[in-house]
Amino acid sequence: MPVPTPETQESTADTSLMGYDRKGAARNRTSLFAAAGLEWPDGMVMECDLGRFTDYPFSVDVSNNRLLAALDRSGQVRRAVTAVGLDDVRGKTIPGVYVYKKMAFCQGHMGLQVSCHGRRSQSPALSFIDDLIPVFDASIDGLHSRTTVFVPQQGGRRPLSLIQLCRLTNKGSGPVDVDLSTLTSVRGKDGTAPLPLSVNLLDDHPKSQDRIDRDASKPDIPLQGTGRIHLEAGESQDVAAILDFSEDRRNLTTYASIQDCRKALEETLDARRNNLGRLTIPEDPWYGELVTRSAELARQSLLLLDDGRAAGSFWGSNANPLPDVWTRDFGYCAMGLVDSNPDLANPMIEFLAQYGIPEQAWEREARMHPDASGFEHSLGNSCLAVVLASMLMHRYGAKALHVNQVVFSDYIRRLASDLIAKRPEPGRLYETLYISDGPSRGDYHTGSNILAWKAAKAMAEDFTDLLDEDQAEQLGSIANQLRRSLHDECVQTIDGMPMYVEGANEDGTIIGVHDGEESDLTLASVYGFASRDDERIRNHAIWAHSTSDPYYAPVTGGIDFWDFDDSNGITYPGHIHGLCRANTREELNRSLLELRKTTDLDGSFWWWPFEHAEQDPTRVKRGLGKCGWCAGEFVSFFLHDIMGIERDQDTRSIKVAPYTPWRSFTWEGLAFCGGTIDFGQDGNTLHFTNRTNETLHVSLQIAMQPNTMLEDVTLNGESRRYQANVLHLHDGSAVRVEEEVTPGTSIHLQIKTR
Repeated sequence: MPVPTPETQESTADTSLMGYDRKGAARNRTSLFAAAGLEWPDGMVMECDLGRFTDYPFSVDVSNNRLLAALDRSGQVRRAVTAVGLDDVRGKTIPGVYVYKKMAFCQGHMGLQVSCHGRRSQSPALSFIDDLIPVFDASIDGLHSRTTVFVPQQGGRRPLSLIQLCRLTNKGSGPVDVDLSTLTSVRGKDGTAPLPLSVNLLDDHPKSQDRIDRDASKPDIPLQGTGRIHLEAGESQDVAAILDFSEDRRNLTTYASIQDCRKALEETLDARRNNLGRLTIPEDPWYGELVTRSAELARQSLLLLDDGRAAGSFWGSNANPLPDVWTRDFGYCAMGLVDSNPDLANPMIEFLAQYGIPEQAWEREARMHPDASGFEHSLGNSCLAVVLASMLMHRYGAKALHVNQVVFSDYIRRLASDLIAKRPEPGRLYETLYISDGPSRGDYHTGSNILAWKAAKAMAEDFTDLLDEDQAEQLGSIANQLRRSLHDECVQTIDGMPMYVEGANEDGTIIGVHDGEESDLTLASVYGFASRDDERIRNHAIWAHSTSDPYYAPVTGGIDFWDFDDSNGITYPGHIHGLCRANTREELNRSLLELRKTTDLDGSFWWWPFEHAEQDPTRVKRGLGKCGWCAGEFVSFFLHDIMGIERDQDTRSIKVAPYTPWRSFTWEGLAFCGGTIDFGQDGNTLHFTNRTNETLHVSLQIAMQPNTMLEDVTLNGESRRYQANVLHLHDGSAVRVEEEVTPGTSIHLQIKTR
């Protein structure tokens, strides 16, 4: 949609379904997070200093991946962080962390303050422009303020600046004077470099500009800039605060006027929209918003250095100032970028290639398995880079992968050598020590071996130019062997249901638990290992979310990670795995509703939504950090398993096969073949538009309602009854038709049932 003008934004916030209202309640949403509170602690308590029993503060986060900032409910900046370097700590710290990021950081109260008659609004309403850029609306008597907050990205430039662009409107019957100030009460944190700050206050009249520079040597002295504007009844005026966190003052991106800020907003929105496009669901818009917000959470969890290389990630976008980069968290965040932001996915793939395989295993499991290699430390982490690279190439073509060739080639050759050297005997699987920091349960961990299968297959098919011919052949053979062995070793019948299990032992016994942080079985269909309605995966998810699983929490419906202090037991990846239980539209709707009830007011997932022994399912908490892992995982799962999208740019082929709880939706602007495609469904009609310059081979598939009889199939009104394929999907049948679609052409598939 076009960038809203200040006038059109007025109605946007009033009708948005995302966010909270002036009383702090969730607006038109099924969310229980309002009960957790929205206020920050007094005294500028550091988030990482909060007790593990305390909910973390609510935040709305903005980032251009160089600078990340967390905003409070009023749009004030409470934390800002940027990466200045990284350290390789493989073998030196906890087993799931391979890299420490070096950061410059500050926390406090930063930003534009608006007051009228000596009063400030404390409870603004939150909305988003295109679900991307936060907007805070507030009223003080007759004065209305609308503040748009963003970290600009203009083409390839990612300045270390934050802009608060505010439109002030006098809705009263008489004139009013508005006082403006910039609050910059900040402090740093031990272990991080101090993040410098300067503030520029702008309005439409240059005489009102006031520049304030903080002396980094005196971080505890609050500084304020002030200004005053006069508004007649009905008059509006724009003001802005520019917060600049650059240490190098010589090459600043400057914003000297309100017009500069507006232009930066438009360019930032263009950059944010990127490749995912926009999903609209008329009967329930919230889920369309959630897809975009999840892509943003995954993206904002990742940081770049000033040279464009990846610096690592946080747990989520709320930017705790801890140096840890959890390799598995990083990988799933990057997976979300494969669909939503492929350009940004490239440095993340390069990072995983450079650091994903340690020289040797370490920590507690390695002490029990002293012969384990670095490759075996975490089989899944070792394979992530090539898995994501293959996914990226198939969606956008081989040219879309532009990583450091020396780093990536060395990684491919090492991984190939490790997979071949450790090749298991027929009927056996790879052994591994860890998933992330938690142990890989059983001699043969199912999810890790699915990733190994995908890696071997990808190298044998997509990266043969980096391998010897014999290596490629062996890897193809290994992939075939792993698929057979996974079925033979890791599928068991439990409680009368055939299912994949968490892991299996060499003696034939199985692991009778689901680890809440195992996500590769959840993503098995995304990887191409299984169909999205594979009953063995579905049965495992049903079993994992039942009292048969000793880690299942029946009150909250979550999966426990056996935390050591009972405060943060339920871990969010188990909630995503719950989506695999669905075999009907009603079941899928219920599984999505479980996510909705634990999604924060800005559309974020948190890592630990419930205490270990929680007895009240409405007492949702903000535990330990936002969950970028699940955000990236959800984007991939939603697009592939729920919308049924499969793309291969090299063959110019795309499949659209939705299975959704909604009878009507549209998805506009999904990137493919150098352009975009639109698709959507309205009852028994599925439409598709080719907005590329290529002729596409398109497969359209409509899932029939259960207990209905197929009477006719038409494509653009012409019968395709005899050309259509009818196949089984979930609880019924689906009808598929294939067609060559030329550039600029639309087609629609329609079925008639009774």
